[in-house]
Amino acid sequence: MDRLTCMSVFRKVVERHSFSEAAEELGMSAGSVSKYVAALETHIGTPLLARTTRRISLTEAGTGYYAKCVRILDDIEEAEKSTGQLHPSPRGLLRVRAPVSLGSAHLGRSIADFLARFPEVKLELTLNDFFIDPSEQGVDVAIAIGSNDREPMRGARPIGRMARAVVAAPAYLDRHGAPASVAELKRHNCLIYNRGQSPDEWRLHGPGGERTVRVAGDCRCNNSQVLRESLLEGAGIGLLPTFLVADDIAAGTLRMVLPGWAPESRTLYAVFPQPRQPSIKVREFVDFLAHSFAVDAQWRLGFSSDE
Repeated sequence: MDRLTCMSVFRKVVERHSFSEAAEELGMSAGSVSKYVAALETHIGTPLLARTTRRISLTEAGTGYYAKCVRILDDIEEAEKSTGQLHPSPRGLLRVRAPVSLGSAHLGRSIADFLARFPEVKLELTLNDFFIDPSEQGVDVAIAIGSNDREPMRGARPIGRMARAVVAAPAYLDRHGAPASVAELKRHNCLIYNRGQSPDEWRLHGPGGERTVRVAGDCRCNNSQVLRESLLEGAGIGLLPTFLVADDIAAGTLRMVLPGWAPESRTLYAVFPQPRQPSIKVREFVDFLAHSFAVDAQWRLGFSSDE
């Protein structure tokens, strides 16, 4: 059995969700593709794919094996293409995972610029607000947001700081008045992003040092984009990343609340599969993102006392 060929065929079936489509792309018959996958399952001693008349899905064993196949095959491809090149160029498929709000608000522009610079790279972006270990999911790099007091994640590189701001629509402030102090946030309808530790406690830094206030409101959500839309409708006061609300503040559709006071910023990480070393395409992409975050004014709106 040619194990690498079996692995390549298995990977193609998973990515195309079809034996026939994989066969067409590989220039094989569907029967040959099926035999390669069956030989691999026999060699390993467990089913890798669950087959029904309508769909193909990975088994639990297949999920882990697929992630390892991707890493092995990509490493082989990169080794072959870089042999003899003093400065190999990034190329091939790059799989990236990122939070939904970050992806929809910022990454599209950065990705377009990156792909224009490195035309031999193809990028596959998955947006998911739940952290996915890249070692288990066949992802080349995962972008994750951590707090200041969090221990550095294994296999992670800090690539930026994400400033945040307390904001509200003019319509809400006209109806209810603007809070004059951090403590006054208690009497306002605060829309809460309910992921992370202690989402009901907002810690703000300002001239008087650090203040912590326990807030409450009629809306809690695990998606910052949804909270932003509610804020624009005048629903309350929210604490959101500046990259989401910078344009709204510039347009006057949202206002910063409690000028001079700001939430602590968050660290943005690039997380790599372990123990694998990042490939050239991953290193170039992460360097590109770090530079993009550093020069984008939306990430530095207002101020953050811990930077």
